[in-house]
Amino acid sequence: MNDMICIRGAIQAENTKESIWKETEQLVRQMLEENQLALQEVVALQFTVTKDLDQAYPAVAARKVGLTEAALSCVQEMYVEGSLPRCIRANLWVENGKKQSQARHVYLGGAKVLRPDLAAKQSKNAFAIAIDGPAGSGKSTVAKEVAKELDFVYIDTGAMYRAVSLYCIRKGISPRDGAAVEAALDGFSMELKREAGQMKVFLDGEDVTTTIRTQEVGQGASDVALLLPVREKLVELQRQMAEGQNVIMDGRDIGTNVLPKAQVKVYLVATAEERAKRRVGELEQNGQKAVFATVLQQIEERDHNDTTREHNPLRKAADAVEIDSTHMTIAQVKEAIIDLVKEKREA
Repeated sequence: MNDMICIRGAIQAENTKESIWKETEQLVRQMLEENQLALQEVVALQFTVTKDLDQAYPAVAARKVGLTEAALSCVQEMYVEGSLPRCIRANLWVENGKKQSQARHVYLGGAKVLRPDLAAKQSKNAFAIAIDGPAGSGKSTVAKEVAKELDFVYIDTGAMYRAVSLYCIRKGISPRDGAAVEAALDGFSMELKREAGQMKVFLDGEDVTTTIRTQEVGQGASDVALLLPVREKLVELQRQMAEGQNVIMDGRDIGTNVLPKAQVKVYLVATAEERAKRRVGELEQNGQKAVFATVLQQIEERDHNDTTREHNPLRKAADAVEIDSTHMTIAQVKEAIIDLVKEKREA
């Protein structure tokens, strides 16, 4: 049996049945979303409510969210003079194999004063743009252009998974051998550095920016991305990189998992045929031979892996804007994303 972790949250409400249920539902949904939880992973949810909220049970709203199997309870919070009024607190107990340090606690509205340390940490990202999408949809290319235009830091998460793949290949480890890959992670050392305006990838001090772009490494990246220990290690690094600066990050689970609070989220797509065509052109430009049919098959296989993997699969975030780049130029996609940023900043 996996160890359980506890995710905490709080929100304020008016003392009406409608407000208590509405605010509770918002809190529970955000706790589930930010921690990427399936309903069946929730073991129990306990609400503590201040004595000035007595018109409804918060647990009723949790049932509406879909928590019909979890144990729910509502108790009155201990009264302390001068404490935050009209407050609903939640302790969400989860069993999904994650560590307590990975829990993302959620404090909304006026309840943020309960955890100013978390509020300060969440405000460190001045502005974040998350771009998700399948292989070959143009994420990296357009992210680099947007980063140049807006003077944002570009973080290529796909390159990070490719670096793990290359590391395994060089060590003679199959990227599909989960136990061997996990055991080798302690020796993995990677850096992303900006040099002359370009993001460079260094593996054990060696510049592998070009080396990681081979078909073999790309397929291995898809394989290691299925492994939870790899994802946990890289997601932690990605979040650390994003703190305290304007960033644009692309990958498969940026808007849904890595940066769920990103101000702008884009889901970039294109047909499999168009993506294979682009990939062939990229490989040939780098002096590598490529067969369209083979590349198309690899694209489709990677799509399957990315969308069906157990941990943080590729999917469109609920608040993401979908852009189909099949018949668009890079410049057009770039302008569309910059327009979204301008709209959000002006709102």
